[in-house]
Amino acid sequence: MKVSKIPGLGRFGIFVDDVDFDHLTDEEWMEIGRLHIKNLVTIIRNTNATLEQFNQRINQFGTQRLNLTNILITKYKKTMIELYQMLEQDDPVLEQSDRDMLISAKNIALHIGSMHKVEDGFTEQGIPNGPFPEGELGWHSNEPGHLTSVPGVALYGRRGMVGSATGFCTTVDWYEQQSESFRSELDEMIVIHQFTPDKFLKGLKSKIALNMLYQTSGPVQGSEVPMVIQSPGGIRGLHYSYTSVFGIKGMSQKESQRIFDIIDQGIFQDQFLYDHWYQQDHDMLLFDNSITTHRRIGKAENRMAARLTFDYTKLQKGFYQPYMNHGKIARQYIQEIKQQINNGNAADFHAPTMIDYLRTFL
Repeated sequence: MKVSKIPGLGRFGIFVDDVDFDHLTDEEWMEIGRLHIKNLVTIIRNTNATLEQFNQRINQFGTQRLNLTNILITKYKKTMIELYQMLEQDDPVLEQSDRDMLISAKNIALHIGSMHKVEDGFTEQGIPNGPFPEGELGWHSNEPGHLTSVPGVALYGRRGMVGSATGFCTTVDWYEQQSESFRSELDEMIVIHQFTPDKFLKGLKSKIALNMLYQTSGPVQGSEVPMVIQSPGGIRGLHYSYTSVFGIKGMSQKESQRIFDIIDQGIFQDQFLYDHWYQQDHDMLLFDNSITTHRRIGKAENRMAARLTFDYTKLQKGFYQPYMNHGKIARQYIQEIKQQINNGNAADFHAPTMIDYLRTFL
């Protein structure tokens, strides 16, 4: 196993080469995980992993989860299996947007854990083959605007990857370079998110695909999340999803845009960016979703990757709290993550203790 620095991404990002998944030990894999949470982006090049091995290894880092699953379970007071049964039985209780979502989810599922495919195009019935069925994707985070947004994403290229790139932008170095007074301002900012599909996937017309994009990758309209949060590896940076940031609480739209312009001009520079142009189909990408943003550029036709979204619980010693700088929001996060644990959506997550709750008042 060989580890080297990715060009760009500030002081973060690593390539890992010569990984044989047929003979990889658990300790070697967990060492990759420990390196990963310190480096935010890890690209394991030209692997020989099967999809089953991909699923098994990600499970060793933590729970596979999606906010959408928790939202549906909470809304209908049903398990996902029961919801799919309701879909099959054409149960009128299911709202049309949720019915479309479940139909789309069935179509993109790879039926290995919660793995799904990221693929272009549509079925003959107009159902998207993946959550992003066409075109290039702007800079974004998964599940922006959710306090419990999933902190990790794994993407495994399977077909037609050459000619496309997955790009990354880290925010930490820029944040640390700012003056103490401006960093303090950023620390206190609360960002208001709004779903803006043209910033995310320009020109998408399909109503079913737009609904899927909104429910799987969009924010709750008007939701509020701190600008600066802590990653699972304990690194502070900006939780900045360019495609959904809309305003800053307590500021006018003009004032908010001035701050966004400063950030855009600061972080979207070559020294903090890396576009991974695929040279083969079997690269495995692990990337932080808390303080790192990503995009897709290049061709999407006939391209298919497998994706898992997950937390890093088994690489952490205790409860993960991203919002220690914001007591009220930290307490809301605790309530929401406890709901996910109770719903079985974050089964292995380190549950918050009373001490974790009391710390939010300090």
